[in-house]
Amino acid sequence: MLESEFWDIVQSAGSPDRVDPVEQCEAITNTLSGSSKEHLLGFANLHLALLGQLYTLPILKACYAVIGYVSDDVFEDFRNWIILNGKERFEATVADPEVIASYAKVRDPVEEICGEPLLYVCENSWDGDVEDLEAEYVYPEAPNISLGEPSREEIASELPRLVERFNFGALGRNGDFES
Repeated sequence: MLESEFWDIVQSAGSPDRVDPVEQCEAITNTLSGSSKEHLLGFANLHLALLGQLYTLPILKACYAVIGYVSDDVFEDFRNWIILNGKERFEATVADPEVIASYAKVRDPVEEICGEPLLYVCENSWDGDVEDLEAEYVYPEAPNISLGEPSREEIASELPRLVERFNFGALGRNGDFES
């Protein structure tokens, strides 16, 4: 599968600022349903490669600034959510994670910035043995990065627009977040 086809499929399903990510991933699943194993593997392996491109310290810090905490699952969901925003936003975010402040139209980032459903679109589209499909996934090696123990002030100095917009996820949890 060409990367342009991957992005066409993602973008034709909508964008998280217009469609709930669950609905968006249902549309992707519908598009992929009935596809050959090779086609699904192409989609899955491109998806995994794009997740790998987002596995950087600046994106990890952006996740912390937006959500307020980071775990393996939260970081993976955050990176999937970026992918669900389409190619243009993906590329802009890789270049400058602070661009998220301009396109994330959410009231509660902790609850709404979630791309987990993207992890399952190929498995949900496949009519065969899921383990057989997953056995051929190509997982890029994750770099060894760590957020460590930076202060909120340190993150705020590096990502001021994200911290101003999301305040480490706190505003959404307090119900004071303005979209």
